[in-house]
Amino acid sequence: MFIGRTAELRLLEKAYASGKGELAVIYGRRRIGKSALIAQFLRGKPHVFSFEALEEGNTAAQLGHFSRRLGKHLNEPLLEETAFKDWDRAFDYFTRNVVASGKNGAKCVIFLDELQWMAVGKNALVGLLKYYWDNHWKPRCVMLILCGSVSSFMIRNVVRSKALYGRTTLEINLKGLLPAEAFALLGKKRSAEETLKYLLVFGTVPKYLEQIDVHRGFNENMNALCFSKNGIMLGEADKIFHSQFRKPDTYFRIIKLLADNLSSNKEISKITEIESGGGLTSYIENLINADLVIPYIPFNKAQSAKSVKFALCDEFLHFYLKYIKPNLRLIENSRSSKIFETASRTGFEAWLGFAFERFCHKHAGLLAQIMGFADEVLQTGPLFDKNNEHFQIDLIYKRADKIVVVCEIKHSVNEISTTVIPEVERKCALLKIPRGFTVQKALISLYGPDKPLAQSRFFDHSVTIKDIFGE
Repeated sequence: MFIGRTAELRLLEKAYASGKGELAVIYGRRRIGKSALIAQFLRGKPHVFSFEALEEGNTAAQLGHFSRRLGKHLNEPLLEETAFKDWDRAFDYFTRNVVASGKNGAKCVIFLDELQWMAVGKNALVGLLKYYWDNHWKPRCVMLILCGSVSSFMIRNVVRSKALYGRTTLEINLKGLLPAEAFALLGKKRSAEETLKYLLVFGTVPKYLEQIDVHRGFNENMNALCFSKNGIMLGEADKIFHSQFRKPDTYFRIIKLLADNLSSNKEISKITEIESGGGLTSYIENLINADLVIPYIPFNKAQSAKSVKFALCDEFLHFYLKYIKPNLRLIENSRSSKIFETASRTGFEAWLGFAFERFCHKHAGLLAQIMGFADEVLQTGPLFDKNNEHFQIDLIYKRADKIVVVCEIKHSVNEISTTVIPEVERKCALLKIPRGFTVQKALISLYGPDKPLAQSRFFDHSVTIKDIFGE
């Protein structure tokens, strides 16, 4: 079942309907649904040529695979048995026998999936694509879609490449589903509270959510997917790093640090002993592009590189580091079908509370939209004071209309009572707001305020799990 992606499909259809050549670049982390998006877009279109590269293979293997795929497209058995000697010959043949021929006036769509594998990690193929695009494909109104799951390669060698500079007409950095779309993907067959637990563990990555058996309870699914030696998610963390990065161990060291603390470039360098500067900056930039790390500028700091803090934003990696990795030996050797219950016996509710805070940070734009001020947001993030460990604002917005919104995030299965008021008042009293700004207060919780708190009108905004899932 295909869910969501309405904005992305609208952009692709607009490009397809144009009367000119279109070069679309689509990238995003593995499992995020790029191929599914393109497959949905291509449904029913008459003149489509789709080529997915081999995950492991040198240039000769990639060319052989391309030749076989082209042979199937054209119903040419000889092509299925003969590989092109190089990409120039492959694209020349394709241009003369496919692009030039056309088909009833329909726009020809060329889809190259996992471009980084097809290019074997090098940019020579991109330069050749530039030649054929300029001289043969664009003049014939071709729609070329370049797609890849190694974001660092796609950004460095495609989006920012000199070869394709100014030629890309559509760029889509595909992210996870919206929470409401994830709820729909599960068929709304589990409660909103249980669905939220899945999102706190797996995020809104479509492929992860598709593994959930909606006829099983939360604990049953966690044991089957994550705490069984045959669990499909057991090796996912290794796959994330080995498929994305050339030095997976180095990236993993950074991730482990950022799972526990917001850290600056300097702090990361000191603890990991990776020299600060270009090398570490490149590592962090690649983690950000892979949607694993997010940068924050603290509310009370000036906008500068020195004030930026970084945090791990991938939900599953947080869960993996806390509960799966420490229990890998137990998972491999135990015959128990309830390892998750054993591993999460203490502290899991507290972990869910922190995970809900991270969830709100990640979906701060959606929360602002629900509260009605998305167009006014200038800055957002958590606020800490390293000199006062008792001072923390879970989420804070700085708005263009000179309003600061202080958010209190509560992961509780009960409605929130008036006992929260002194806690929030203390935080607001310690907060130094810019001159001329007004403070508003927001409560983000599962089930909202109880009747006395609602009647007190202490909070200016309240967001519940029903609001988040669009119920």
